[in-house]
Amino acid sequence: MKNQFGLLDIYPFLSNSHIKLNLVFLNKLIIDASKSKLPNRNEEFCKKISCPLNKNKKSSTTIYGWMKGYKTLPFSKLIKLIEMSNYSWKDVEENLIYLKAGIRKGEINPKFPINIDYKLGSVAGHILGDGSIDKQFHSVFYSNSNKELLKEFSEYMKGIFGINPRIWVQDIPNYGKTKWLKRVWNFDEVPKGHNVGLFYPKICAEILYSILGHFAEGNSKRITNKIKELNIDFKKGIIRAFFDDEGSINSNNYTIRFHQDRKDILKDFTIFINEFGIKSNPIRSYNKNNKRRYYFNITGFNEYSKFYNLIGCTSSKKKKEFILLINKVKNNK
Repeated sequence: MKNQFGLLDIYPFLSNSHIKLNLVFLNKLIIDASKSKLPNRNEEFCKKISCPLNKNKKSSTTIYGWMKGYKTLPFSKLIKLIEMSNYSWKDVEENLIYLKAGIRKGEINPKFPINIDYKLGSVAGHILGDGSIDKQFHSVFYSNSNKELLKEFSEYMKGIFGINPRIWVQDIPNYGKTKWLKRVWNFDEVPKGHNVGLFYPKICAEILYSILGHFAEGNSKRITNKIKELNIDFKKGIIRAFFDDEGSINSNNYTIRFHQDRKDILKDFTIFINEFGIKSNPIRSYNKNNKRRYYFNITGFNEYSKFYNLIGCTSSKKKKEFILLINKVKNNK
């Protein structure tokens, strides 16, 4: 079971991406790979990495552009350069300036190696909950009205990918239709009671997919085999975030509830929860707006206490209800 993922682990999934490297290092890498002082004029080298040679200039303008820093390096070419040189993916990590999905904008500065920990689990849990990854454009999206959860998602994404989100405020829903009201630059600018959407570039999704598998594509969400194999710290994060988004606590009914449209997702979460020694009740269903919804409850003082102490929640509103529930049962005992 891996607890960290570096470029060596994920580079096969990034072949369509582009990378910006420290220029001094990049020149050393290209010279070493070409075994030539003028790589852009080395016809044999140009053929090996499939870069055209301008016959009039007797030079590859593409390679020249990389070495001068005004062209980003396609990941597919970087793979070849690493194979032909004495440099490693660790060297690339240490000289990384940014990654992006293609030639357009959307740069991120991820911190390699990426830890398989609670924070990455939280990001995955929020995407499975109130977030998504766009099926066509693969942009990462998270939506909520709770600033605590928005800040948590933003903070963890910043720590992993080195990028802040584009923050958009939604208008108050009108007959089921919700428009984007305006873009803001921090959470303090968000009007009270409005929902907020956080947007991240495609390259974030590509990296998440390389580690977690295709766990969220449009309306299709699932717990992949890759996720199931990850460590207990990651699973704590994914449970907690998913519960913050899709869970509820009712001290009057003495229940903690997870609910979702997908029965298979809930089944996998019961397995994760059981790994912490917490018992869950059977999955049941109900109809809402002509649609079947699924849920399972966690009941009993011992199970409440273990969930609160081992996993917990970020929402202060949920946390308050959690403490109320535990104290209510304790006092009754």
